[in-house]
This record gives sequence, C-alpha cells and structure tokens, in this order.
Amino acid sequence: MCRLAIGLVAATVLFGTMARQAALAEEVKCDGIITKIDGDTVTVKSVQEQQMKVEPATKITINGKPGTPLDLKVGQKVKCLCERSGQSMTCTTLIIAGDTP
Repeated sequence: MCRLAIGLVAATVLFGTMARQAALAEEVKCDGIITKIDGDTVTVKSVQEQQMKVEPATKITINGKPGTPLDLKVGQKVKCLCERSGQSMTCTTLIIAGDTP
C-alpha cells in the first residue's frame, strides 16, 4: 500500500511538472531569411537572428507543396510558427514562399 501511495505521489509530481512546462510554452511567429542550417537547427534573420529546432514533426510547405528538412537552403525566405520554452524554440510550421534559392 505504501509503495502504491509513493508511486501515485511521484506520478502526480511528474505530471504537474510536465503540465507547467507545457503551459510555459509560448507561440512565436517569425519571418525572414534562412542564414544558417546546422543539423536540426535553423537560423532565420529578420530584424534579429533567431535559432529554432526543426524536428521530423515540423510541417514544412514549399510553394504550397509538402517539404522536408532536406529541402531547406540558406537564402530561402520563410515564415515560421514556433513554440518557445525558456531559451529554446521548436518550429512547428515552416512555410517557404516565392522563388528563393
């Protein structure tokens, strides 16, 4: 019985921590030009440079068609929708528009 109670308390604390972190995530929109690609991190410059992580779940659209992270190139104009949690940003949607390299 004691082990069950300890397990329930631990699960409650863990769930509470995860819920707080999810609540702290902030939605950020940005647009600019890709200036650097380093693995799964893309740097976009508008007024200032912003680094964001591109994950397999990131929805990428190129001229209205589905794309992949391998399609991203330095110099492309992009619009992004990201989730910021603390100092890190994860791109959820990335749209490449127009005829860019």
